[in-house]
This record gives sequence, C-alpha cells and structure tokens, in this order.
Amino acid sequence: MGRIAGSAAARIAGFGAASVLVFTCAWTAGGALEAPAAAQGRETAELDDGRVLPAGRSDPPPDGGVTSTAAGYTLTPARLMYPWREATEITFTVTGSDGEPVTRFDTPGDGRPVMDVAVIRRDVAGYMRLRAEPGPDGLWRAPVTLPGEGVWRLYAAFTPTGGPALDLGADVHVPGPYGAFRFDHEDRSGLCGPSDQQVRIDGALLPGGSSRLFATVGRDGVPVTDLEPVDGGAFGSLTVVRQGDLARFPARPEVTGAAADDRAGPGIAFSASVPAAGDHRLFLDYRSGGELRSCEFTLPTEFTRPTAPGS
Repeated sequence: MGRIAGSAAARIAGFGAASVLVFTCAWTAGGALEAPAAAQGRETAELDDGRVLPAGRSDPPPDGGVTSTAAGYTLTPARLMYPWREATEITFTVTGSDGEPVTRFDTPGDGRPVMDVAVIRRDVAGYMRLRAEPGPDGLWRAPVTLPGEGVWRLYAAFTPTGGPALDLGADVHVPGPYGAFRFDHEDRSGLCGPSDQQVRIDGALLPGGSSRLFATVGRDGVPVTDLEPVDGGAFGSLTVVRQGDLARFPARPEVTGAAADDRAGPGIAFSASVPAAGDHRLFLDYRSGGELRSCEFTLPTEFTRPTAPGS
C-alpha cells in the first residue's frame, strides 16, 4: 500500500507502476472556497419565474455525511462514475419525501457557501471543498478534477427551509487500480501551498466535548502575518474527518467577520467537537499572499482519566 504524510505535497503509489498517481498539495483543481460576503440574516434567492433556489445553510449536524437520507431528505448523485484526472462536474440533487427536488433553503447570511459541498476518498485522503451551483431543474453542479482512482465520498450540508440542518453523503466512483494510503497515528506538522510555508497544529481532540485547536503558520522559522480572510471572514477553514466512517465535523473559527483587507497571523484558533474516540484527519485551508493553501494532519483523540474515589 501507499503512504501519505501530512505535508503540502502528496504522492499515491498504487498496486503496480501503472497506478502511480501524483496529488498536488491543495487537491483543488476545479474546487474553491466561496468568497466572503457581507450579507446578514437569513434569506432565499428567487428565479425570474418565481421559483426559489437555495441560498445557504446553517451549521451541519453531528451525523457528518455518514448517511444519504435523513429527516425525509435524500442526496442522490446524478451519475456514479467519474473520470480520473479529467475536468468534470459532480452532479446531484436533494429531494424531499415526495421525491421532488428541494429548491428552498435557508442561508446563514455570513458568507458561507450556498451549500457546503466536498469530496474525500475512502482512505481519508484528498479532502476537497467544491463550489456547487444550482440549476433551474434542481440539479446541482460542482466542477472538479478527481486526482485518484477509488471510491470517493460526496458531502452536501444544507438547511431546507422549514427543515433541520443536514449533512448528507453518498459515494461516487473513479474506476482504475487503487492503492490506499496508510496514515501515521499522529502527524501535527506539514508544508502548505507551494511547499514554502510550514503549519503546525497544537491542541487535543477530546471525545464528547469541545476542544481548542491552534494552527500556526511560518516560513523558514519566521511567523507569517499576512493571512487573508476566507469563508465568513475567518482566517482559515478546518474540517475534521473521522477515519473509518468518514463522519466530518467542521471546526468553528474563533475569529470571524474580518474585512477583505484585514490581515492576521501567525495563529488561527478553532473550536472542534468530536463525539467519540478514534483517529481523525484534519484538513486546513487558508489564504496567504493571495494564494489558497491546503494541508493535512492526523490527530488521535485523548482521554481524561477519571480520578478514583478517595484518591
């Protein structure tokens, strides 16, 4: 099997020379973060014909994309097979209990995406945030270039108007030879972007509670202080994915609402909640020098042992 470190560049080694694949640091060919927005409150968007299209979502629930159906809503990919290393579109619908596409959604109004869409391979490699756009037929389209063969999990988080916040998931496939990665039990540092910035993750993941995590960005031992806002005016976006069932838990940035010309660094603070023990992959996106950078880490959960009575 192949192995990937939590660095800015990754290489997949499959079974046999014909299946050697190279993954870039960001894994974002065709995928991007939404730009910050100044909209406030909750709103919807209407087409010229009066139909209401999705305009946002609220925080995703803790099920984290493990199931494709919940509360009467279903995520369905329009196609299951996708090419390897070719520009394409992942297409999908969200249907209600009546089987019809859902076209009315709530928006958080803080610059987050219309719908939080991402993909990750089943070996917990290559998490990519995608920009999805709806069509008048209720079909969502997300441009992507999938850099490796195998089974990929598609996530979509949203809040249907009048319904609960949901984070649904479904599998899609890239045919071809496939060699899965093995990850270290713990990997807290790596290179990001074009391998000129180093990032370290500090803090502990505590199962069943809230944890504080800190990403520190440097370049050749010098703190990086030109971090730029991304989604919602935060200075970074961090997603925690549990190995095994691929449940995802977006971490909450502790600083939000920054203006486009604000800068920060070298630290980015997050609060994360994971419900159970296990190893987790962490995927950080941030912007520095006008460039979106991505890197990956591995953290185990840590336990606080109870004190025995009388001790």
